Amino acid sequence: MTASDEPLPSAAAPSRSAASEWTVRRDLSLFNNALAVGVLGGAVTSVALPSLALITLKASPLEVSVLYAAQRFPPAVTALFGGALVDRHRKLALLTWAKAVGGILLLCVPLAAYLGFLSLPLLCIVGFLLAAVNDVSSTAGISYLPSLAKGDNLAAANSKMGALFSFTDAAGSYLASGLIALLGTSRAILADVASYAISALCMTRIRTPEPPPSARPDDSTLLREIKDGLRYTARHPVLWPLVKSNTALSLAMTAWDVLYLIYVVRELHWSPVALAVVMGCASVGGVVGALAGRRFARPRGRWWGVGPLLLSALALQPLILLPVLFAGPGLLWQIVIGGCVTVRFAGATAHGSTQRSVRQGVCDPQYQGRQQSIGTWLTFGPRFLSALGAGVLVSAIGLVPSMAVAAVATAGGFVVLLHSPVRRLRAMPTASGG
Repeated sequence: MTASDEPLPSAAAPSRSAASEWTVRRDLSLFNNALAVGVLGGAVTSVALPSLALITLKASPLEVSVLYAAQRFPPAVTALFGGALVDRHRKLALLTWAKAVGGILLLCVPLAAYLGFLSLPLLCIVGFLLAAVNDVSSTAGISYLPSLAKGDNLAAANSKMGALFSFTDAAGSYLASGLIALLGTSRAILADVASYAISALCMTRIRTPEPPPSARPDDSTLLREIKDGLRYTARHPVLWPLVKSNTALSLAMTAWDVLYLIYVVRELHWSPVALAVVMGCASVGGVVGALAGRRFARPRGRWWGVGPLLLSALALQPLILLPVLFAGPGLLWQIVIGGCVTVRFAGATAHGSTQRSVRQGVCDPQYQGRQQSIGTWLTFGPRFLSALGAGVLVSAIGLVPSMAVAAVATAGGFVVLLHSPVRRLRAMPTASGG
């Protein structure tokens, strides 16, 4: 065949490829915006629900703690089932329905307030069910992301998502204060109802094809699939150390956060304004850590890459807490603690987005939902026990010594990863590449 006889390159192929890339970028933007709007609205509800209990319903501290437990207990019960459910169905469809159901559930609160039926049991029920739905929604969203982004793009997507979420979470807290002052507490929740509707609408506009769920044996049951996911995660040389490390860090940091709040309010006599400003530093650190995490995770020579970044971020946690133990009253110490909070959350967010990319990359697609839910179950399920343990420890040895114990315990996550194959990771791994 002569040169003149050779077929010309098809002009349609590059056009389809370009169109496909444009669709993926558009869908990824829709996906991020939908979840960010949800975080913004959720921050409003996180302020409005306790305010309704304390101010409108005059709830006692014990009743408020029951509401707190109701909102945080579901992962201990629902996470494993949610992961198996996500792996059984199309993740985008499940995510869309979860957003719609969450909005309907939350609408019950302002509706009950308008009709005069608002009560603490209703808030607890809505809080529990909403947390369960959000748990499924979160698992579906994290498991669906690898359908939109691959390889380095997946790490970039996680970094951008972390930065966006940190920013919208901070904005949501300030938005909540404004809406409550302007509209009243119950009506302010309508902003979160709207966020669920907007998120669901954005999800319906995503067009990137999603791989179908893996085929299951005819005799497969939800319980058997949960056990299969547990076995897969527990035997994985990368997933299991990351889950154990995250759990150790989460338990220690939960205890620290409880003790820290008591310390700065009762011992250092911080005003609500000072507390709010320093809490805002966490979001600033989160944005910095999310944006910088992907850049710092890139391999550099023989000694740097993904594993060393994760270890460094974990080693930073106990070190950055130490200055707080020696803090005293006054503006100077507020600035010092604000700096510590900023650095702490920068490291934590860089670690969080990087380890999430690693887990998504190494996991077999058929186990994406279950490995994510197992991590949620182990990391977040026992947190209420850690909070209770912190209170018991204070009664036994005092506040500052208990804070020192919690600070040292945050090194547990570092110790776990140091003795695992994760420390040898340099480039971002994939399921096929190991």
